Amino acid sequence: MIIQRMAQRTLIDFFDDLSRIDADFVVSDDGYRVRTWTYRQVTAAARHFAAHLRTAGIAADHKVVIWSENRAEWLAVLWGCLLEGVIAVPVDHRSPGDLVLRIADIVDAKAIVAGDTVTVPEAARPVWPISSISARPEGPKRPEGPEGPHPASHTPHPGTVAEIIFTSGATADPKGVVLSHKNILANVVPIEREIGKYRKYAKPFAPIRFLNLLPLSHMFGQSMATFIPPMLPGIVVFSRSFSPQDIVRQIHDRRVSVLVCVPKVLEVLREYVLSRKLPLEGRETRMHPLRRWWRYRAVHKMFGFKFWAFVVGAAPLDPELEAFWRSLGFVVVQGYGLTETAPVVTLNHPLHGSAGAVGKPIAGVEVRIAEDGEILVRGDNVTSGYFNAPEETRTAFRDGWFHTGDIGELDAGGNLRIRGRKKELIVTPEGLNVFPDDVERVLNAVPGVRESAIVGLPLGGAASGERVQAVVVLEPGADLDEIVRQANSRLADHQRIRAAAEWTAGELPRTEGMRKLRRRELKQWLSGQTAQAPAVHAHAGAAQVLERFAPGRTIGPDTTIEQLGLSSLERVELMMALEETFQVTVDEVSFAAARTVEDLDALIRPLEGSGGSEGPKVREAITDASASWTRSAPARAARRVSLPTWILPPARLFMRLDVRGLEHLDALQGPVVFAANHQSHFDTLAILAALPPRWRYRVAPAMLKEFFQAHFHPEQFDRRSRLTSSLNYYLASLFFNAFPLPQRELGARQALRHIGEIVDEGYSILIFPEGKRTDRGEIIPFQPGVGMIAARLGLPVVPVRLAGLDRILHQGWKFPVPGRAFVRFGSAISLKGNDYAQLAAQVEAAVRHLEVDG
Repeated sequence: MIIQRMAQRTLIDFFDDLSRIDADFVVSDDGYRVRTWTYRQVTAAARHFAAHLRTAGIAADHKVVIWSENRAEWLAVLWGCLLEGVIAVPVDHRSPGDLVLRIADIVDAKAIVAGDTVTVPEAARPVWPISSISARPEGPKRPEGPEGPHPASHTPHPGTVAEIIFTSGATADPKGVVLSHKNILANVVPIEREIGKYRKYAKPFAPIRFLNLLPLSHMFGQSMATFIPPMLPGIVVFSRSFSPQDIVRQIHDRRVSVLVCVPKVLEVLREYVLSRKLPLEGRETRMHPLRRWWRYRAVHKMFGFKFWAFVVGAAPLDPELEAFWRSLGFVVVQGYGLTETAPVVTLNHPLHGSAGAVGKPIAGVEVRIAEDGEILVRGDNVTSGYFNAPEETRTAFRDGWFHTGDIGELDAGGNLRIRGRKKELIVTPEGLNVFPDDVERVLNAVPGVRESAIVGLPLGGAASGERVQAVVVLEPGADLDEIVRQANSRLADHQRIRAAAEWTAGELPRTEGMRKLRRRELKQWLSGQTAQAPAVHAHAGAAQVLERFAPGRTIGPDTTIEQLGLSSLERVELMMALEETFQVTVDEVSFAAARTVEDLDALIRPLEGSGGSEGPKVREAITDASASWTRSAPARAARRVSLPTWILPPARLFMRLDVRGLEHLDALQGPVVFAANHQSHFDTLAILAALPPRWRYRVAPAMLKEFFQAHFHPEQFDRRSRLTSSLNYYLASLFFNAFPLPQRELGARQALRHIGEIVDEGYSILIFPEGKRTDRGEIIPFQPGVGMIAARLGLPVVPVRLAGLDRILHQGWKFPVPGRAFVRFGSAISLKGNDYAQLAAQVEAAVRHLEVDG
């Protein structure tokens, strides 16, 4: 359904249109499970959150901080605030907790809405988990009939403040940018009008899907998720992984049309494509688009034939990088904007763009170049100023123009071209200007350079001007002097590097989210104002992330992973948390080999690598672990016939089942996690026999992957062992819908994603959290994995107590003997939080609490 919009005065008019769109809106992939929200579900959740605000006494002009990862609930919270006139204060979820509390104090926030991936320090204000207060409404995917316009308890006007967004602080302390309904709509309406001209041509390709890798706390990412997709209407996909393999997989499997990202992602994807050894010879942009598409069809096949465009923002795009992707037949759309301009100033037309430029001003926006080259902007999209900062506001606005602090020029076609930041501009003693980006582009292209930063340092003494100083992160064995020599041979005389220093403290310091270099900190380090390198993301952050998994522990570089006592599942989540927090690609083989925190630090690099070094045997195991053939129609039919005829009846000859507690399943819809103690190979048979048919045929039991070593690692075993192991594996998979769950091996990450896929298809999970069969029927401590699976997938846990099965088929026996078996089902419990050991203990206690008579 496409909405024919009337004139919009405030964002509430836009919201009322959203609630009438009958289509999917958000697909959120958290690495474990994929959740799809419709437009109506998001708007319904927004109304629920608005009601929550009213109940809490939070009213118009009050502030609420949103500190969360990208997810559908984030959008619901934003719209809920707008409906009530509450001012939203988004903060990047990677920001440190003390900064979030400081921002909350500055704006006097009435509450903090926190995501699953953040840990809020003790605060003097309410903290609401985003997953609980704006949970996706249960029920049918398409609610009955559209809801009418919002019965607003607050009526905004165009000048009403909608958000306060604090800048990243790349060169100064963060400032709160005040944005009104008018500011944001000034960006939305012109883009919507332009899209309207081409909407009819997009129908054959509908729905248009946007994979959005930018944080919603930044206006560009927020606009590309909140306002642009409904204009088509389209779908926005959120993914927490920045691994190039996962990005390509998301684009291909979800049939994504447009990737929204920072330029660094294009660089990583280029390296990934080049590493695939695809035929890429003879690239040039003058070739006819269709011929170019055909010549590089292997690349298009890898991404999926529906993918056609990159939308890039938040940082300058290297012209060579843009040319690379254009030469392969992809559209690269880049624009220019700032938080203060809500955010778009200029935008390249997708079909008529100008290479190397950031486009022309959008309708209603004026751009002027000052005498010193600074870009000046005027229009309804420009903020009225900074929150409680009158001096900064006066400095930024002069003569009715907003001074952006960026240097640029307008070409003959009216397109804006960015040169760099005014504050970062280096002026040589000869009075010539050096833009750091230009030098960094050359320096980063020299072999042996991992990354670099260019800053200007005063010459000192009576001399005026600055020298060009490089700070370089080197590859092992690289020679800094030779690298500088090669770079200078390609630079103009006034651009040449006069001094260079090697940075050995991990990656260079960058801002959260947009990953902009913190040049001011580097200047202080070079000039000796700081005795040591500034706190660098990689070193401080790895320990900070580990604190989530081992709270209260003292963690240093020499701390071993073994000392922290992490389970295999927790290791997987740690790996994903490192990737998400630092926007890196962590190779699973290298991660498995890491022994200390220092080893983890060595793995953290900003969006690097060509896709890991997993060997063919690892890939083979992963492929088996993530296969979906067990839920195909033939496999389902085989189980339907086999379980009630020749599998369960013989088992019942040995098991005299005493089943209680099935009434606890009556009100459950599923899927759930069945968590049982483990006594015998008969355990799964006993539970399946005890379950009613509506549950029995929708269960997927987890089986220990290490039990099938000869199948997954055939090179280590003889032919007979391989055949026996493979036969057992395929029979268990076919007749019980079982899937392998590694306890120690590689592949746990893919197995967890596989669990999410199983659950999304409506199947419940059967897991034995002890991790092994007990010897005398006793219950031993549950492993934390059950807590992580249930909490991360958002599934209720049904505790199951088994007894007597060790006396029917003990783990040391080869043949069963008849006996009495007890199966007890308990009430479902909900697990929330990140303390998985405590959650597992909660499940263990629930299982122990179930009484067994006899």
